[in-house]
Amino acid sequence: MRVGKGCERCRHRHIRCVIPTGASTCTPCLRLGQACHLDPRFQFKPVHHVYQKNNGVPTRFELDWDKEQVWVDVSQPVTFVLETNDESAGNRDSALEQYNSPALEWASHGRSGGTRASHSEDRYQPQARSPFYVNRSSQDSTTSTNSQLSLLSDNGPTLTLREASLMRYFIQKLAPWADVCDIHSHFSTEVPRRALENNMVLQAILALSARHDAILANSRDWEASAYHGQCLRLLIAALDQAETNCDENMLITVVILRIYEELENKTDQKFHLLGSNRLVNLVTRSASSGGMAEAVSWQFLRQAIYASVVQYQPLQLDLQNYERSSMFHRHDDAACANRIIYYCARILQLCCDAPEHVLGQDTWRQISDSVNEWNQTKSTTWQPIRYQASSVAAGRPFPEIWMISPPAVVGMQYYHSACIFLTLSESPSHNMSDYERACSRRMKEQTIADHLVVVIGLSLSNESVENAYFMASHLLHRFGYCLRNVVEQKGSLQFLTRVEKVLGWRTSWMIRELEHQWVELAAFDPGRQYRSK
Repeated sequence: MRVGKGCERCRHRHIRCVIPTGASTCTPCLRLGQACHLDPRFQFKPVHHVYQKNNGVPTRFELDWDKEQVWVDVSQPVTFVLETNDESAGNRDSALEQYNSPALEWASHGRSGGTRASHSEDRYQPQARSPFYVNRSSQDSTTSTNSQLSLLSDNGPTLTLREASLMRYFIQKLAPWADVCDIHSHFSTEVPRRALENNMVLQAILALSARHDAILANSRDWEASAYHGQCLRLLIAALDQAETNCDENMLITVVILRIYEELENKTDQKFHLLGSNRLVNLVTRSASSGGMAEAVSWQFLRQAIYASVVQYQPLQLDLQNYERSSMFHRHDDAACANRIIYYCARILQLCCDAPEHVLGQDTWRQISDSVNEWNQTKSTTWQPIRYQASSVAAGRPFPEIWMISPPAVVGMQYYHSACIFLTLSESPSHNMSDYERACSRRMKEQTIADHLVVVIGLSLSNESVENAYFMASHLLHRFGYCLRNVVEQKGSLQFLTRVEKVLGWRTSWMIRELEHQWVELAAFDPGRQYRSK
């Protein structure tokens, strides 16, 4: 049954309040295990007088009770509730329940001459703007004091309690994913400040936090879709002036929306990937300009690598912009990690440009030398403080590798990823026999498997670095078939299950695909002995 006004908690969260017939608690509160404060299903309207015609003449009758008015007895105690006329709150709740379908297609936006396609994930969008900038003098004096959270000054902006919670969720949980290779942690510090000044950035943050919260709670993301729709309307308006007014806030917004898009990794339509690509290339020096723009550009580079690895999308970024970055002149851990991330992106871009994804010998040797030089010249602090090799005989499918900094964890993962793509792109000798080519393919698969288990080991050994779970998941999705040992296979499935539980990154479908691939390969080669270490 639908509640007319909704309980107090659902109104604060701006979500639909639904209670089953006969229940005393709404479904969202029941799921959260919270007390549900439902308003009465009836509302008394104060009536002080009525008009009644007497011989054709309307006469006003005042409804004043006489002091000697006789009241009927009641069998049970009765509680009278004094209700205020909160029409503004009712209108706001009503507006939040009216949804429409926004349209946006980055690739065919305006100047490209195409039409905008409807975003299938955002069929439910609120028409009301989020109450971010609120003038305190205009607020109803009967509004609950905890429905708005004061920020710093009496005349400053306000966030609702739910919006403040989502902002904190972004700062504490999601921003560290993007800040893993940023010594200034721009997404945790500067981006929230921008959100307090720019509503487009704010709506992007609220959409991302709400969607991730809904995924972990295994609930519908009505709220996230609402914020996402509001953000898109602001972004579309800003894009119309992008050629003359493409600022950092637009870059921040589209990169955050890309993370929002990635959370639905199986049905990822890559609208915001295309948009981010266009904007980063439009702001030609964003990757080397320092500050916020540079941090956002490097975050997007990792997003582009993800799309290339998992979704086979070509890298269309102008990587020369990254070559001018300060990362190639600094010596801190973050800069060292970003350099190997650049080399990994360069390999992926060259592989997609090469026929059948095989590089020429000279090009392959040049990029391979760059990766080897990076590995040899990296800081000594990148050496693990503890290392224990994997042993399938002892039931340890992955090595234990303790690193002292998050950039070192992620940087080493990208190093092993670069080695995997170099292995794939190495062209075989023309003088090889068929048998030698078959051996070469088997050796490549084993080499890929060896690098893959190290990447997973880096994730499991440094569990506080949540960003490290992503690359391991991406490589498992792409190259998990190379794992032929049953212990490694079981360990990989346990790892993917952990990823979904900890990060909310959907991996159940990856598990099903890997199980299917391993069964098929085992049927092709039933007599093969599992290798041991």
